[in-house]
Amino acid sequence: MGIFADIFARLAQLTGHEFEFVATSVARGQRFFDTGQVDIEPGVSWQWRAHQKVPGIYTLSYAKSVEILLANHSNTLEVVSQAYGSLVGRVRGYRYGPFERHFGEDKLIVYDNISEKELLGQLAYGRLDYVLIGKDTAHYYMANNPKYRQFKDAYTIETAQVSMRLQPHLIELKEQLNTALTTMINNNEIDTIYKKYTDYQH
Repeated sequence: MGIFADIFARLAQLTGHEFEFVATSVARGQRFFDTGQVDIEPGVSWQWRAHQKVPGIYTLSYAKSVEILLANHSNTLEVVSQAYGSLVGRVRGYRYGPFERHFGEDKLIVYDNISEKELLGQLAYGRLDYVLIGKDTAHYYMANNPKYRQFKDAYTIETAQVSMRLQPHLIELKEQLNTALTTMINNNEIDTIYKKYTDYQH
């Protein structure tokens, strides 16, 4: 169960294809894509993967990803520089474009780990000051783990349209997915799936 699992279950119904999930870290998933071991990477912006060995082809955008700094306190940031000197967790392999100008010894001190799950645990135990994370991902974990309910969105980094990244030869599959995704968007099915996993009492 989960956002992508539900989306692909519906896509399977609409396209007649079967999809197999490969559980892996983001960095390893990118390597798997580059070497042809996976065919589809969901929930990504083309800008995030533009410099990969295999950029891939993309479906239409079906959702937006809001990237945030998540904190274990109620303080929000007016400007990023207010957090300079803080230890910030990042999933290894994630890129943040122009925002990375705030990374450095005298700025945001970045600590990489393999997954959001690991980073949120460290944030809860006070080992990190902030975590770089997608808002929907953060709210999914907050909805499902009472220990994380006190986390707060401290700063919005960027909002990006996300698509599914496919191996370049899967042109026909891309068109089939576009048709199915259009149906899901028009029926508000994707919004319903996201809300199912990310809505919680703030």
